Amino acid sequence: LARHDKPEALSTLAVEHARVTVGATATLLSTTVVQDTGLPVVRHTTSVQNPTGSGKTVYLGGAGVTSTDYGFALAEGSDWTTDLQPGEALYGVVASATATVNVLRVGV
Repeated sequence: LARHDKPEALSTLAVEHARVTVGATATLLSTTVVQDTGLPVVRHTTSVQNPTGSGKTVYLGGAGVTSTDYGFALAEGSDWTTDLQPGEALYGVVASATATVNVLRVGV
């Protein structure tokens, strides 16, 4: 609430969530680009959780992310939060097989 001067401003925020299966090639986790039009939308906060029991490290980064070239290694049982600006996208990848992560987007 500290970021808003008026409580009614909260009514414009939306929250979305998804469970996303991440594979051995870059998998889109969140984007600020509208898929139908290709136009950027307002920034939003994205959180990714790699649940305990996944047995995998999920590597986060841009469209070219790999398990050996990445921005952030999200260990099993960990989470990570970032603000995506207009036109940005966050991808994930695992070294082999798949892992399912939880994605929460706020301000979409």
